[in-house]
Parts: sequence; C-alpha cells; structure tokens
Amino acid sequence: MAAKKTTKVPGAILSARQKEKVELEVVSSQARLRLTRLLRPRAGRHQTEESPMIDLIHINRIVNLANAVLGRPIYTLELSDWDYEPAEYAWHNGELELVLRRPETAELVEILVDLVDAGCILIEDVNAVLEADRSGIRISTSDGGAAVEVIDVAKLPEASLAPGEHVNVRKLVERMDRAMQDRDWSLVLHTSASIFETVAKQVVSEPTIQNKSLGGWFSLYRKRSTLAAPLLDTIEAIFKRRNIEPLAGHGSASDPSITEEEAVQVRELTIAFVRLERTLLTASANRPAQVKKTRGTTKN
Repeated sequence: MAAKKTTKVPGAILSARQKEKVELEVVSSQARLRLTRLLRPRAGRHQTEESPMIDLIHINRIVNLANAVLGRPIYTLELSDWDYEPAEYAWHNGELELVLRRPETAELVEILVDLVDAGCILIEDVNAVLEADRSGIRISTSDGGAAVEVIDVAKLPEASLAPGEHVNVRKLVERMDRAMQDRDWSLVLHTSASIFETVAKQVVSEPTIQNKSLGGWFSLYRKRSTLAAPLLDTIEAIFKRRNIEPLAGHGSASDPSITEEEAVQVRELTIAFVRLERTLLTASANRPAQVKKTRGTTKN
C-alpha cells in the first residue's frame, strides 16, 4: 500500500510557539544575499543555448513557491507560446533576487523549507549560512520532509555586548528579560541599545559600518530608515543614554539613574522596534516587484 502523501499548507509549517520565537530572529541582509547566491546557480542549472526556457520554468517555480507563502498571486507562464520576450526573462530574474530578500523572518524560513523540499537549494548550505549568521533557526529533515527547527535560546552561544558586534537578537531579548527579572535596569538599557544597533545594520547594510557603534553612523541610519522621526529620536536618545548611564555604557562609581518604569518602557519599545523595522524592510523590498509584466497571466 502506497504511503499517504501529505500536503503542506502555507502558514502551517511553523507552530504558533515557533513563530513567536522566529519573529525575534533577525536574518541579516548579508545572510540573505549569501542564500540568494546559493539559489542562483541552481535556478539556472539547465541553462544552455537550446533550453533557456527550461530555466525560465525553473525560476518561475521558485518565484511561485515564495508567492504561495507570501499570499501573492501565482504567476503562470503561457506554455503554448515559447517565444518569450527578453522582458519576461528579466522580470523573472528580478523576482529571483527578491525571493529571499522580500519576506519577514517567519515567511523566510517557510520559503526555505519549501525550497529545500523542492530540491531548489541544499539543506546543508542553508544551515551553514544561518549558523554563520548566528541565527537560532535551522532547517531539519524528517519522514514528512523539511521542517523548521528553532534552537533553544539557552543553547545559543553567549556574545559580548561590545558596540559594533552582530549578535543574535533573540538571545539579546532573553538577556534583557533576565536583566528585568534581576532588576538590573542599567543592563536593560545596555542590551536594548545593542538590539537597536543590530537591527539598524539590516537597514543600512554597508560593510563600512558593520564593526562600528551605531552612535557613529546614526545620521546615516536616520536617512535610510522609514521609521517616523519621533521614533528615531527616541531610539537615538536611548542609545546616547546607554553611553552615559552608570553601569550601562561605562564603568562608573555613581548609582544608575534609570528607573524601573523607564526600563519597562525601554524593553517594550525594543520588542516593538524589532518587529516594526523588519516589517518596514519587507514593505520596501516589495516596491520593486510592482512592475507591469509584459507576458504571462496572474491568477489569484
């Protein structure tokens, strides 16, 4: 008797608990680029002078696997007519570059699961990139196919809070919560500033700032971010206070001035900031895709 075939339902790959954890994971722009570089040659693995359209079919499949997760229209090729214009190939190549850049983290991992299941990218390559990025997300395999594994935050490597260091945001949030429990308000402030810096690097995404403190390039971040000016003002104020608050940004014999009420506000603002900035990055990545396509049909 043949084994029962299971069908993955978009949105059902992550459990509610996993999704809550994954939303605090930040997969860097550099990691997304490395994953895209892995996808490009496999998308064009059939490319020859005789069969460029086979590659078009393969790229179309990758694009539509992502579209299914994102709830975007499926782009259907008109296979009765093989004489496609160059613009069709250009559009698909452009969409291929956005497949792993466009989604939020939870959507990204679901797309990676589907790409692994479809043989479009190798699981060991994906996990190597995620591990190098200090992400707590891994793709695993089982009898039912590929799945998402979220590493327990306690098992993630500890990282210093030195300015300029890229660290796992979920690990920092866990550290900030421990500081709240220990009533260490200065450490809450310090950790919050480190989270702001890590996420801001996803917005600016330039090699020249990767090992520098946010205070040195905040004006550049302000120009690139789509956050409202008052929010940016608040973030900058928190970061500046980190640098002068006793026991937060420097060694000082003075007593900390930050209060419990302020620490609570800093903690809540930080969590909201992580989700909001990633959502805005996703919206920004979506804009280039709104180009009128000259061939093919879209179906909802």
